[in-house]
Amino acid sequence: MMIQGVSIPEMVNQSVTVLTKPGVATFEQFERRGGQREGFVYVGTAAAIGAIISLLVGVFTMGPVGGIISGIAAFILPLVGFFLSGTLIHYIGTTQGGTGTKDEVFYTISLFLAPILAINGTIGNIPLLACLVAPLTLALGIYQIYLGYLSIRSSMNLDQNKAIITMVVSWLVQVVALAILGGVIGALLVATGAVPPVVLPPIPTN
Repeated sequence: MMIQGVSIPEMVNQSVTVLTKPGVATFEQFERRGGQREGFVYVGTAAAIGAIISLLVGVFTMGPVGGIISGIAAFILPLVGFFLSGTLIHYIGTTQGGTGTKDEVFYTISLFLAPILAINGTIGNIPLLACLVAPLTLALGIYQIYLGYLSIRSSMNLDQNKAIITMVVSWLVQVVALAILGGVIGALLVATGAVPPVVLPPIPTN
């Protein structure tokens, strides 16, 4: 199936519809408007916004090296998460009897992930602002889970129970994979001196 190119402004308009009128039918309106390529460009653009802010804040708080590593991590981690999410949802959903394509899965996920990623990437990397809007961040996280469930039902053509199973299993695998990658990045920050190592207090002998 030929995937027609779609511009970012068009995807933004589609995202507004998805975020304001959530539903399986809403996602189905757009699931064939683009594919993996468009999804990665859209999510990559959103990740770049957070990466720039992370870099600038990191330079002031951890120095140039720490800022660069922080910025790169803020760009790479969302893209890795997006890749894992789309791949796992398609694979696990297929084992559950789903009939969607990878293009449909990736594109559908990108429509809600990119705007939420841009918002979190902007406010989450500014410590004071992140504290002030913590309830909003929590609400967005919960809403993202709901949108993820709807997108799986739509893109993989699954019923409620199978969509939930697909979402939970794929999420657990992602958490483990991203935790490992995050640990590697944290080790790099410590190794470069951008972040001091954690030193545990001595255990009292008396």
